[in-house]
Amino acid sequence: MNYNETLQYIHEKEDRGIVPGLDNIERLLGKLGNPERSMPAIHIAGTNGKGSIMAYVETILRLSGLKVGRYISPAIFDYKDRWIIDGQNPSEEYVADIFTRLEPFVSETEEELPPGPTSFEIETAAAFMMYKDSRCDVSLVECGMGGRLDATNVFTSTPIVVLAKISYDHMQFLGETIEDIAREKLGIVKEGDILVTYPQDTPVMDFIRSYIRDNFENVTLIEADINKLKIEEETLEGSTFSYKNEMYGISLLGRHQIYNAITAIETVRAFYGWIMARVKDDAASDKYGDAVFTKFDMCSDGIDRFVIMGLKKTVWQGRLEKLRDDPPFYIDGAHNEDAWITLSGNLERYFTDKKKIFIIGVLKDKEYPKMLDILTPYMDCAITVTTVNNKRALPGETLAELIKEKGVTAEAAPDYKYAVERAVTLAVSTGSVVIACGSLSFVGDMTGIVHGL
Repeated sequence: MNYNETLQYIHEKEDRGIVPGLDNIERLLGKLGNPERSMPAIHIAGTNGKGSIMAYVETILRLSGLKVGRYISPAIFDYKDRWIIDGQNPSEEYVADIFTRLEPFVSETEEELPPGPTSFEIETAAAFMMYKDSRCDVSLVECGMGGRLDATNVFTSTPIVVLAKISYDHMQFLGETIEDIAREKLGIVKEGDILVTYPQDTPVMDFIRSYIRDNFENVTLIEADINKLKIEEETLEGSTFSYKNEMYGISLLGRHQIYNAITAIETVRAFYGWIMARVKDDAASDKYGDAVFTKFDMCSDGIDRFVIMGLKKTVWQGRLEKLRDDPPFYIDGAHNEDAWITLSGNLERYFTDKKKIFIIGVLKDKEYPKMLDILTPYMDCAITVTTVNNKRALPGETLAELIKEKGVTAEAAPDYKYAVERAVTLAVSTGSVVIACGSLSFVGDMTGIVHGL
């Protein structure tokens, strides 16, 4: 297959939809020789913040000298963004080669377990093939949805598992209560793992502690501790804070990004501690190869300096990202109730005295009535869009009518370009800031349009 044929191949598999379960992926990876076991992994689940936490971790580990493979979903700007190898996307030629090699094993699995692997399962297998091929020292793997039955939940040992913030989303798959959702996310934890968690809300944190206590004999739980956090400054240029008596700075905006950063700090320290405990462990070296242990051992004089540098250097597009100065134009991939609560807090923190024009698109399987209750108090007017690249999109006209019912002026845009140009024109004439939010599906396209103005 060439690259275009690869895109067509995976597009055809998308019709299989979301199928929770591990039978297909485990069968497929077994045929490939279980490439996921060729290196240590850091596996992350959670509702919001997975990408930001792993972006911090990736930057820190690469600065420390490790070759890092990272698997994310969904891709925002380019299909190849799913797979990051040492900070770079793979080439089109390499992606096509991987899928060409993978296809016969997918066909075998389809015959044995019809209808066969989903597109996400195939992409997950491709990630592990790439990272083994590239001799990565560590893989950073984000769950697509949930955890227990997610296609990424294939590790026999990890050794580090991370929980980002847990809140309500995908309830049709994960359960209606926060405890049900947390239980599904915790399904990625294995005996002997080190579990690092974001500073969760009290009911969630209590559930995590009891779950680990009741289900495992040897899991180490590390909690990012906001009682040891002191925030010094939060501006539109970033934040500075101290955590456990060390000063840090980040460029990503929002209080939640500080919490994500301290979760990343604990994650890197946990991984570093795990490595240091095994530098002279022959069994560990035989399992993963010597490179990761040797490289990390070279950092033993000061892993904290890489943490400080890495946090400051980390960028993560589409998360309250400023795309334009005049007028100020920000885009945020906030796409569920909790993320919109976080966004509303950031609007109060950074834009209290500014009029706000929103560009909004949502998916029809989200709890958008609750989401609108959260954000319409901050809207001076809204331009709605249909996320045309997603079959689950709520029509822009429907969304506009719902916003009008809440007393906010709203209009439906025929396309993204019109929405951006209309919002910019209104913002210039009224001295407003533009906020585009509601779905990750339009972040890439809209970013390109704004940059092209």
